[in-house]
Amino acid sequence: MSETRSFTPHRWAGVTAVMLAAGALTACGQSATTSNPTSPPHANATTQATAATLTTVDDKTVELPAAAPTAILFFSYGCGECVGGGKSLAAARAAVEKAGGSAKFLAADIVPTEKPADVRHFLDQIGGTSLPAVVDTNGALTSRYQVTAPTTALVIDPSGQISYRGHAPSQDQILAALGSSAAR
Repeated sequence: MSETRSFTPHRWAGVTAVMLAAGALTACGQSATTSNPTSPPHANATTQATAATLTTVDDKTVELPAAAPTAILFFSYGCGECVGGGKSLAAARAAVEKAGGSAKFLAADIVPTEKPADVRHFLDQIGGTSLPAVVDTNGALTSRYQVTAPTTALVIDPSGQISYRGHAPSQDQILAALGSSAAR
């Protein structure tokens, strides 16, 4: 019997009850591809003064917040909608690199039981094999940034403030949220 890649309760072990209560299991659909950005939270609502050092699936380290604004996509390997958001993130990163911008990028798998091979497969699907990626094994990132559903994208400024929060964003929305850090 082959393994299925669906959102079942056992795949969410370790993810906070808030995510489950917020309907994270139904937020990811195969056909939804539109973006619904929301306004940034109030300035004092999510200040994150303490940096976190994360280890990527390729055993490299990244810091959050970083010295430049960072676009993060929260995803799961089994989420069809996440592929669209992932492609937007990968395309935005390619545009920033081409323009010589300073923005940073990160893909964060929100299912703590998924393996690095799953993440690499997702990165292959989105054309983002060079994107730094982590598995949020203890729920620290989703908790820290109050992420309640896959395909959530954030832009975190160097002070740790969330300057953008959206769902399944387009490349243009990510680039606009990154502002001047997207180009020299």
